[in-house]
Amino acid sequence: MATSIRLIRRYVWLVDTIRRAGSITLQDINRKWAYNTSLNIDNDDEIPERTFHRHREAIAELFDIEIGCNRFDGNKYYIKNEEALETPSFTTWLFNGLSIDNQILANRDVAASIIFEDTPGGNEFISPIIDAIANHRIVVLNYQRFNSADISEKHIEPYGLKQSGRRWYLVGKTRGKDKLSVLALDRIKSMNVSEDTFESDKTIDVATYFDEVIGVNVDDEYDSETVTLRVYGNQRAYIDSLPLHRSQKILHRTSAYTDYEFTLRPEWQFQREILRLGRDAEILTPSWLRDEIRWQADEILKRYSAAPAHPATPND
Repeated sequence: MATSIRLIRRYVWLVDTIRRAGSITLQDINRKWAYNTSLNIDNDDEIPERTFHRHREAIAELFDIEIGCNRFDGNKYYIKNEEALETPSFTTWLFNGLSIDNQILANRDVAASIIFEDTPGGNEFISPIIDAIANHRIVVLNYQRFNSADISEKHIEPYGLKQSGRRWYLVGKTRGKDKLSVLALDRIKSMNVSEDTFESDKTIDVATYFDEVIGVNVDDEYDSETVTLRVYGNQRAYIDSLPLHRSQKILHRTSAYTDYEFTLRPEWQFQREILRLGRDAEILTPSWLRDEIRWQADEILKRYSAAPAHPATPND
């Protein structure tokens, strides 16, 4: 294992050890390190104090995670900014991934018991896109839209990346157009970062661009408005623990149902989430959205009211 990778794994192990303990002395850290056979391949008895403090500095620089020391509680070390480990970011994603990988490395017998969710593809484009964003370089890509056999060349000014569901998306402006485009990475057939640069549009804030929607579909045909949703039974526990949207708030709760309020664009992605809840969800307002969900439910009923169609064969 390369020295640099070993060091990064050691940094992650150190943060994870302190985080899990809440607060811990260097002596107890060293005791745990001495028994770590997967990372401590040199069988060191301890992490020297000077090395430990260099690790603290490197961790702050790499992961923006600060390890503090409580001098009034036996010189115990703790994570000063726990929120850095919770806030969605590439750093958090990377850190948590390496933390899990360290555990698997130490417990290879359980590796088959850890099930990861597949992404459709395109992960190889993440690194060059980040480089292009940082250096304001145009990316040239061959792109195949969903439900289309055509592949078109696009020149994109990249502004950000967003993960939604199991996909990664490139957020950028097609050269010559003002509106942002959202392109699924798994639909990119090839890509290169050109030498051409662009001047960043300071009015674009990718961090807030998707605030009014669920997912990545910012549809200008829908205005942001207040939506009231009634959810029945046990589904409420899932909605409470994993809100449909950041604007979600509880208006009223009874033993049978809970009324929620949202402020968003009720486009197709939101409508699909409502339909996914089935009979346990009911749109109360606005009336047009209630009618739209009822129409879609009627269309589903028509499908199931007719005799089932025979599965298509490869020759059909």
